[in-house]
Amino acid sequence: MDIVQLAMALSLTLITATIIVCGVWLVMILHELKSTLAKTNLILDDTKIVSASLAQPFSSFSEFIAGFKNGIALFNSLFDSKKKSLKS
Repeated sequence: MDIVQLAMALSLTLITATIIVCGVWLVMILHELKSTLAKTNLILDDTKIVSASLAQPFSSFSEFIAGFKNGIALFNSLFDSKKKSLKS
């Protein structure tokens, strides 16, 4: 074998080995990324459940306050109409 042929064979072997190592490394990184995304998705699902459970009491309290305010307004309007009818 000539020195040029030997250098080309060695270069091709090293380039092939490098490409194979990079491919295996990329597959491992993608596998890690997949598991990380799955864990992140679980965390986001839990956050959604927690935020919904926190929003429920605030919504109920807001509805209670609105009902209370409407009740007071109705109560005041009843007494105001009685006062107006007595004055007439």
